[in-house]
Parts: sequence; structure tokens; C-alpha cells
Amino acid sequence: MKTETKVLTYSTINNLVIAVIKIIGGWIFNLGSLMADGMHTFSDFVTDIVSLIGAKISKRKPTKYHPFGFGKVEYLTNLFVGIILFFLGIFIIVSSFFKEAIVPPISLLILLGVVFLLKVIAILVMHKVGEKINSGVLITGVKESKADLYSSVGVMIITILLQFSNKYPILKYSDMIGSILIGLIVLKTALEIMIDNSLCLIGEVEEDGDFHNHIADFLKQYKKIRKYDIDLIKYGSYYKLQLTLELDAGLSLRQVSNLVDKIKKDIRGHRSFKIKYITIYVTDEIK
Repeated sequence: MKTETKVLTYSTINNLVIAVIKIIGGWIFNLGSLMADGMHTFSDFVTDIVSLIGAKISKRKPTKYHPFGFGKVEYLTNLFVGIILFFLGIFIIVSSFFKEAIVPPISLLILLGVVFLLKVIAILVMHKVGEKINSGVLITGVKESKADLYSSVGVMIITILLQFSNKYPILKYSDMIGSILIGLIVLKTALEIMIDNSLCLIGEVEEDGDFHNHIADFLKQYKKIRKYDIDLIKYGSYYKLQLTLELDAGLSLRQVSNLVDKIKKDIRGHRSFKIKYITIYVTDEIK
């Protein structure tokens, strides 16, 4: 089992456990904000399943009709995640108006502390591995999990405020307000995911200046290159490189062909670049 799949499986199980704890807790204590938080976490569990399927499909080998592989499937699955979260956010906001306010026991904070710790560990693992292997699925998972973490903190604050609702009646509305805020957090996360992955799906160019500089430094070893132009296109966890070269004058066709073949081989073999597909254009002059 690959690292990405292992982390996604761990996140899936973790989210299911946390969701069950929150939903049962929200039902027992009749706390709308905790129930909403549990539904948010359960959506993470559902989208983790979708992401596992997407990650598996995105690793399929190229075919005759899909010569650049299936890396962009990650963006499709992430879009699906965003759509689920969008409708969930609306549901949480609407349903928050129909919950009766109650005062939960202060011991509920212990339960919330446990699920908070479980979520923090999952976020740290996904962030570390996602950055290391450049996994769009895991990076999206971190965004979702952070939103879930913030909503859990909100439920903690609501639980504390409700303890004083008998003395300060206005605080009885904190559960409803908290549920609405959780819904808004979910909506914000959904819109960010949908916008980011829509741009990537239509062929977003990588704008990481450091990455471009690493490739530029790598090209300096080829003394026959006078100028170059680099375009990197995201394909999920890997890239397609379009490289335009201006070479020294007087090179024969065989020399040009050999140089192009060597550059392609060397770049594909560079482990940190994650570039699978390379197109090289040779021109007389780069403006």
C-alpha cells in the first residue's frame, strides 16, 4: 500500500470515529452545534472515501486516449468534496434555527478535548506527507480538517458560554449562533476547494517561483543552452513540463536530438521534480 493511500485510510478511520463520537454526543446532550460539528466530520469521512477512489484512479498508467495519465482525476474528486461541503453548510445553517437551547454538562469538554487531539494528530500527519509527496488529495484533506478543527473549538466555547445562560439569558442563543458559524466555515472551505480545483482542472500553470528556480539551476549544466522558457502545468501529484530552448548556433540535427533526449531523461530521473511528461521546443531565438 502506497504512502498516500495509507494516510488517506488512517484519516478515513479517524474521521469516522470522531464523527460517531460527536453525533452521539450531540444527540445525548441535545446540543445543535455539536451535532452540526459531527455532521461536518462525517462529511470528511465520506469525502475521504471519494478521495481514496480518486487517488487510486489518478495513479493509473497513461493510455492511448489519455497520454498524460489520469492525474487530473484528483481535481474532479476534490470538486466533488467541495460540492458536498457546500450543501452540508447550507443544511447546517438552516437546521440551526430549529434547535431548542439546553445547558450541557461541563464534563462534555473532556469529550471535546479528546476529539480535538485526534483531529490535530490527523492534520499533522496529512500535512507532512502531503507536502512531501505533493499530493493534492492530502492537501485538500488538510483544508477540510482545519475547518473541522475550528468548528470543534467553537463547540468548546459554546459549551462554556451555555453554562452561564441561566444568569445571562442572551447566552442561550450561543448554540444557534455557533451552529450558523460552523455552517459558514463549511461554506467558506467548500468555495475555496471548488475554486482552486476548478482552476487546476482547466490547466493551471504552476507559479511556485522556487520550483522554477530549481529547474533553471538544473538546466545550467547544459552548456549548449543559451536561453530557455519554462512552463509547468499541474496534473494532480505530478507535472507536465513545456520547455522552449535556444541553443548554440552551428549544432547539427543529431547533436540537437541527442541533447533533447538527454535533458528529458535527466529531468524525468530527478526524484524531487515529479515531472512525468516533457515537451521540448527548439527555436532560433527566444524573445
